[in-house]
Amino acid sequence: MVRYGAVAVLSFSTKVISLLDLIVIGGSAGGLSVLVEAVRNLPRDLPAAVCVALHTSAGGPGLLSQIVGRQTALSCADAQDGGEIRPGMVYFAPVDRHLFVEPGRLRVTYGPRENGFRPAVDPLFRTAAKAYRSNVAGIVLSGSLGDGSLGLAAIKQAGGVAIVQDPAEALFPSMPLAALRGVDVDHVVRAAEIGPLIASLTNGAPPRGAVMSDDVSPADPVERGGDLSVAAPEGHLIPVTCPECGGSLWERDDGRQVVFRCHVGHAFNGESLVQYLSAEVEVALWTALRILEEHALLQERMAERSRAVELNASAEQFGGRAQESRRQAETLRKLLLHEPPSSSTETKIE
Repeated sequence: MVRYGAVAVLSFSTKVISLLDLIVIGGSAGGLSVLVEAVRNLPRDLPAAVCVALHTSAGGPGLLSQIVGRQTALSCADAQDGGEIRPGMVYFAPVDRHLFVEPGRLRVTYGPRENGFRPAVDPLFRTAAKAYRSNVAGIVLSGSLGDGSLGLAAIKQAGGVAIVQDPAEALFPSMPLAALRGVDVDHVVRAAEIGPLIASLTNGAPPRGAVMSDDVSPADPVERGGDLSVAAPEGHLIPVTCPECGGSLWERDDGRQVVFRCHVGHAFNGESLVQYLSAEVEVALWTALRILEEHALLQERMAERSRAVELNASAEQFGGRAQESRRQAETLRKLLLHEPPSSSTETKIE
């Protein structure tokens, strides 16, 4: 047994035996090399299909299937909407598209981002849990923030197998650690052990006594493409707006994980929402700095014009306002550059 903080998980040596039809894998930064290592030694006759969602840039070349395909005996391809899911295939979420599954079929959609990503890991995992129940395994690889943890929880809740790359070897351990905090993970394994574990699970006996729930996915707005006619997300409304679209956010907390979701389907865990809002704060502060400097410049020009026509009182008024704006701008600039304000520039920004 391996223990991470308060989370105890089973290691590879105490594996859960399960007969699997589908393996879903998600990762972000540092995940590609782990994926290659995982599939390199999988047999050509693997009796399960593999679906992969890796965070990629919307403008990327979309070469994941080619890169991985050169390293494995399995056939690799970009997922096609409506395509049949076949054993021995590795399907990749296309660039800037979500990948999710129905029983025996792939679905590809330009749905709302989750945790700021499209493709995102959670929609793939969540739909796999709904479609394949106990016959699916989810694997969370290296990556930043916490995408994948909610989807892995859905897989576990459906009776599937939850697997996480060992955070100790992950280049970016945030995604594995988030999964460990939020899910009773079955296996924590190193990259070299993922392939053998997949092979073992896909050739094992069906699980017995798996605890499953009929409601593995209480809110799936990504799959419905932002249909506003559907009821609002579960949870309670909070006074924070969605950083993607400006809509209202609902918060749902199951005791171990929290998700924030807007009506059209943008979703965030706590870490990703904080990151988004932090970026918005920075943009707002730089905008405020620009406005203050422009305000000071305009006041200085008005002061010059007033002096030119001997309107000294107006010139003095404009000049004083310009100096105040300059002081405020300097204070804000020091804040943005992480410089402590000096005693001479401690001016309140109004």
